[in-house]
Amino acid sequence: MWLRRVPAIALVAGLTAGVSVGTAAAAPVDGVVPSYLLVGGTGSSNIGVLREVQGRLTRVGPMVPIDAFTLSIAVTPNQRFAYVAHTVSGTLQGFRVNDDGTLARLADARLDPGAPIVGAVVSPDGKWLFATVGSMTNEVRTFAIGPSGGLSPVDSAAIAGATSGLSIPVVSPDGRYLFAPSFIGATMDSFAIGPDGRLTPAGPQVRTGDRPALPSVTPDGRFLYITNEGTNDVSGYRIEPGGALTPIGRFPTKMVPHGMAITPDSRYLYLPQTGGAAVNGFEIRDDGALIPLPGADEPSAPGHFPGRVVLSPDAERLYAIDTLAVTGTAQVFTYRVRPDGSLDPGGEPPVDAGVMFSDGATGVFATPGA
Repeated sequence: MWLRRVPAIALVAGLTAGVSVGTAAAAPVDGVVPSYLLVGGTGSSNIGVLREVQGRLTRVGPMVPIDAFTLSIAVTPNQRFAYVAHTVSGTLQGFRVNDDGTLARLADARLDPGAPIVGAVVSPDGKWLFATVGSMTNEVRTFAIGPSGGLSPVDSAAIAGATSGLSIPVVSPDGRYLFAPSFIGATMDSFAIGPDGRLTPAGPQVRTGDRPALPSVTPDGRFLYITNEGTNDVSGYRIEPGGALTPIGRFPTKMVPHGMAITPDSRYLYLPQTGGAAVNGFEIRDDGALIPLPGADEPSAPGHFPGRVVLSPDAERLYAIDTLAVTGTAQVFTYRVRPDGSLDPGGEPPVDAGVMFSDGATGVFATPGA
């Protein structure tokens, strides 16, 4: 999460606060319903919306203004609602995602707890929003999601430790468990999600590498991985039947690995090397080990430092989003994913997302017309 840059980012936060929400319409192309990539501007306090049809990205309208310093955007399974957490301003705002990709603020989906909101994730059944709240220490707060996207408080659970802060959580695909890392404390906690949305510990706290940033769970629910920015590696864990985590190894990467993507068949993992200016792929072995994937080691364009990779909804393309760029605003680069998992730069030109310093879990897809 590149904390050493936070003071500078705080100075530029809110530069686009006066920009109106986009209103450009987007009709299906050749019967294909478009998807929309929501890219958060952590440093510029806005969201760029990119329309995706058959592997081509185009900008939708002007930037959408948000509050200061977002590290998380979460989309509901019905693809209709997006929730944006803000760490500096300490707020969370919900939006309706319209069929044309424009975003409309939800009046009954705004939180202002008076403390930083770091991470946000929605349960696979769309019932619950989980948000991590706090500074040096975090708690996970549960909110019920209403039919119109409104939020109602349910409960909270503390993440253990004196330095459990800057936690961006993830939920298992079956919706039974929530996993919460501590970027500051270098730990990972497991919680069981009850039928009422309440959280209870599901196993002992485990160690990670230094500065664990963004976790992901394989779609088959077997393994959890998290990028460690400080030790330049990925920690892997097997998810036990009761939700406890068993370490299976640390797997070296290049410099500053960040937001990863895992293919729907749980065979391949891709991550950006922000400090190494590259995108790399790994094969996920049956025991959870990560093995470098031939043909999936792609350097990024000069002057561009990717911070997050996102698979297209059909998993045929990988989009790499800049964290930093000499151009000032973040570019999104396209790679074709071959059947063997290797990457092809693809020939599509990069698209300007229009945001500055896109950090955290802030590049997510929504397909509201599906």
